[in-house]
Amino acid sequence: MSRIVRQSKYRHVFGKAFKREKCYDNIKLSRNAWDSNYICANLKFFAVCVEAAGGGSFVVVPFELKGKLKSDFPLVAGHKAAVLDLDFNPFNDHLVASASEDGTAKIWAIPEGGLTETIRDAVQNLTGHKRKVGSVNWNPTANNVLATSSTDYAVKLWDVEKGQAKNTVDGHGNIIQTCAWNYDGSQLVTACKDKKVRLLDPRSNAIVSVSFAFFVFGCYYYYYIFKTIYWFIFLFL
Repeated sequence: MSRIVRQSKYRHVFGKAFKREKCYDNIKLSRNAWDSNYICANLKFFAVCVEAAGGGSFVVVPFELKGKLKSDFPLVAGHKAAVLDLDFNPFNDHLVASASEDGTAKIWAIPEGGLTETIRDAVQNLTGHKRKVGSVNWNPTANNVLATSSTDYAVKLWDVEKGQAKNTVDGHGNIIQTCAWNYDGSQLVTACKDKKVRLLDPRSNAIVSVSFAFFVFGCYYYYYIFKTIYWFIFLFL
């Protein structure tokens, strides 16, 4: 059996959890079923979508604040429906963007040291999508440029300072599940529920290329099947 299946060298390695006083406890995580990370972080804070009454909320926790959070810990609670995605501004550690089922994206200012009370007023409201907003992604090289994707099958590029959508890329055949910038912020890639990956040029409002994601997966799948059969024949026949 050992000639076919290579045993892992980590099979006797076990992780050890930190003590509770060194963890972050009493955070009521969101139970919303959406394809998102529900968490983001920078060098000062981490933000997490949470369950809360009266609309969508998330918490922003300073890293030094370890242990059990108070039950009345301040929230960011300005959305009218569940928060689906979060992203910190790479140029300003105290700005965080949020996407929500209420069809809007919002920009929030976090004071130095973290929140001391619940805030409901965003510093900027980005409205323009026709359905819920599923993702927010700051441009890695251009300040105040944000990309949002929505279940209206569109990706919008925002001038956050003015609160205006400068570009819109349509053409997706189904719900956009995730979106990401390339390293220099010149192009976007989206993964869609129609099993296609699209490369976007936001400046020209165009889809540059389309790839079938299941085709790539299928190639790897059959490659490993044929490889397993080959070694079985080579070793035993």
